[in-house]
Amino acid sequence: GTLNQLKVAVATALPTDASKGQQINVGFVRQELTKAKEAVAKFKEMVKEAAANGASSGPAIGGARRQMNDDKSRTLYERVGGDLNIETSVEIMYGKALQDPRVRSFFEKNQRKMAGIRKKMFQFLSGYMGGPKLYDAANLKPAHYHMNVTDYHFDAVLELFSAAFLELGVHPDANKDAMAACGKIRKDVTTGCTVRMELAKKNM
Repeated sequence: GTLNQLKVAVATALPTDASKGQQINVGFVRQELTKAKEAVAKFKEMVKEAAANGASSGPAIGGARRQMNDDKSRTLYERVGGDLNIETSVEIMYGKALQDPRVRSFFEKNQRKMAGIRKKMFQFLSGYMGGPKLYDAANLKPAHYHMNVTDYHFDAVLELFSAAFLELGVHPDANKDAMAACGKIRKDVTTGCTVRMELAKKNM
């Protein structure tokens, strides 16, 4: 696939003998990286279209096969399918969220903002489930503090994520455990709104 093509491209661009002081063909590597990014972007667009147009009719990604076994001795990150499934689930969930009146206002932003939200969601979930630590979890509460995220909104997003994982063929038990784990960050996401609601009650 694209990853193998990129490896070949980089290998071709690297000097065969570093002792001769040859330089990497930067222009060639940059060109191949651009091609790889375009391929990934096309794939993400396909995922979003599938989520928006056929989410209720079964697996969204080429008829994904459901995992037959769930090895609970492995990390949650491994059980749900690693970075590929986590990143793809974010894309599917985001596509669903943009069509869902319960949470659309939190996700419908300009393209740059939406790309940033998706990236941070993937980075957090990957590390939170046992993968590479790419996001500082300490930022979770302050990032959501000024949003009016209630339990209702939080549960709606969990519902969309659960549907996304199942569409990707994640084992039901792994999906259930993933949602339970995500449920533990509820306070970090909803605290700001809860505090403001309590203050409003006291001032009534």
